[in-house]
Amino acid sequence: MERLNKKTSLVKHHMFANKIIILLLIFVVIQSCEKDFLEQTNPNALTTGDFWNNNTDLNFGLNATYSVIKDKDIIAIRDEAVRTDIATHQRWRAKSLSDAMYDQNFDGTTKYVQNKWNALFLGVFRANQVIENYERLKSGYSNEDAEEEGLRIVAQARALRGYFYYMLSTSYNGGSVPLLTSIPKTFAEFQQAFSTAEAVKEFYRADLTFSLENLPETYTAWEKEDGNNLGRITGGACEALLGKSYIVDNNFAEAEVYLKNVIDNYNYELVDDLAKNFTGIAEFNSESIFELNFTTSVNLDAVGEEILAQDVTHLIYGAGIQPSSWITLKYREEKPDANDPANMNIGANVYDDQGEVVGTIDRLRRYSLRMANSMGSVDDIDSPMYGVPQGTFGDGDGIAYARNRLNVFKKFTHWNTIGAGAGEDKSTDFNNKSDINIPVIRLADIYLLYAECMLEKGDLSEALRYINRVRKRSHLYLLGKSSDPGAEFLNAETTYIDDINLDINGGEVVTITNLMEHLRFTERPLELALEGERSTHLRRWGVFKQQLMKLASIKYDYWTVPPNFNGKHAKPRYKCFLTRAGETPEHFTLPENQRTREKIGAQDAIIGSGKFSESLHAYLPIPQNEIDANLNWDVIKD
Repeated sequence: MERLNKKTSLVKHHMFANKIIILLLIFVVIQSCEKDFLEQTNPNALTTGDFWNNNTDLNFGLNATYSVIKDKDIIAIRDEAVRTDIATHQRWRAKSLSDAMYDQNFDGTTKYVQNKWNALFLGVFRANQVIENYERLKSGYSNEDAEEEGLRIVAQARALRGYFYYMLSTSYNGGSVPLLTSIPKTFAEFQQAFSTAEAVKEFYRADLTFSLENLPETYTAWEKEDGNNLGRITGGACEALLGKSYIVDNNFAEAEVYLKNVIDNYNYELVDDLAKNFTGIAEFNSESIFELNFTTSVNLDAVGEEILAQDVTHLIYGAGIQPSSWITLKYREEKPDANDPANMNIGANVYDDQGEVVGTIDRLRRYSLRMANSMGSVDDIDSPMYGVPQGTFGDGDGIAYARNRLNVFKKFTHWNTIGAGAGEDKSTDFNNKSDINIPVIRLADIYLLYAECMLEKGDLSEALRYINRVRKRSHLYLLGKSSDPGAEFLNAETTYIDDINLDINGGEVVTITNLMEHLRFTERPLELALEGERSTHLRRWGVFKQQLMKLASIKYDYWTVPPNFNGKHAKPRYKCFLTRAGETPEHFTLPENQRTREKIGAQDAIIGSGKFSESLHAYLPIPQNEIDANLNWDVIKD
């Protein structure tokens, strides 16, 4: 074992010595107790003798493990998005209000850093309880049904443990974390040295491989076994995670095998409408590989610690996070295919300067359907928000963010299921609670990862095939040539453009080099905003700081929309969308006194881009509470 060189202050030495003295005193007191008292069983505590006796008990333990996976700090939609190029926090323009993750000012004491670690290791502990007790029980099964049920239970527990360790490996300390393979029972067993990143990956890949071989392949297969199994982890999810684990290492040859198996052998398909993945209208659909199941249909106060509803919907609805200025412009610049009928707005309203409808017109939609399903903007006149035009939404209901915030995310909200401009249900029973499921892995992500493998392999045609499948779903122009061997959409409703900027008169033909850049900084962020482990990818590409610096280098103008623009609304929309500094939106011109430029406020990531250090911020650090509790936190196992 090798002890890492760490500087430890004199104060910490004194604290450590005091802890040892206290432990010794406790030991002396315990030794002085009567032996018969020490041998008594606590009547209020569950033991292996009165629990963990059968598969029913194992299932209870498994359900407790599943409940951990829904902890909001594990996927951490808010904190992971703001530390990258995807999002900003609510008050980002007020420079006096800092945010540790957005400003790259986090350390081992930051709440998110500690909470995520605690949640993941709680999951590991609970999975280990199931696994360890299964191993004790399995020799006593009396029939094949019990054996099969037990195998299904332990395969799920190992899959979940594999996922928890995948997240620990990709999130913390360069992938080096304590490897808990059993339930700690003594003080010494709690003082776990850290394992190497390679050992951690080898361990969780073994878990995922075992589960891949012993679980139903898909949600449909689970349902055929038992109609109440939606939400259980599947063999397909395990195979996808294995592929992603090699992507993290930039081991594209190994990743390719697993990703192609997921594509070819599980009957997954992209859904026809991106919104079906995020608004509760088609959950556990054909695109879903692994998703977290939430509900508000039960008494949430009567279920103990189990997480049944999520609070992401209300976080987004209240503009607790907002699209970064950079990604906002990326969405606004996407071009809907003019030949695709899905992009035609038939009978679109025409408004006068009082917001009254004065006629209708058939025209091409202003912004792409991918933007419409991902981000709201008051000047998007083709996509409703809670049943009303986006320019009108919030006018009479006191929804301040709809009038004075920049563009807002629409993913994980009920924007297309709640009408009449009502917005999210903020009544006592449902405030900060939502039933929308959250996808962990979906097929579009696998397609884009596989396309990256093809680019690394030098196969431009095959990479374009999978990128264009994702683009076609949102009715965008497709990249490359219709004569390419990988072209699949050969009809009059689809337009291929062999220009990386999708300029029909452009001269920069699609190549492996520029398509890789496009994949990293257009397809992945726009398709997978708020869901795609963005920090992991920026880190493995070696462009984390470079991308933050790019964000900080761009200046923006804010635009205030006057009353009765895009519908009847008496109040202006204050600083409600942006353009690059000096640019005017193509679709309308406002007088100079109605546009505002803030030379300092209209830049993203100014503090974070300067503070970001690869060694400090590419991974999350070891939490301070782990350092305080673990005497071997600075020891690496051979």
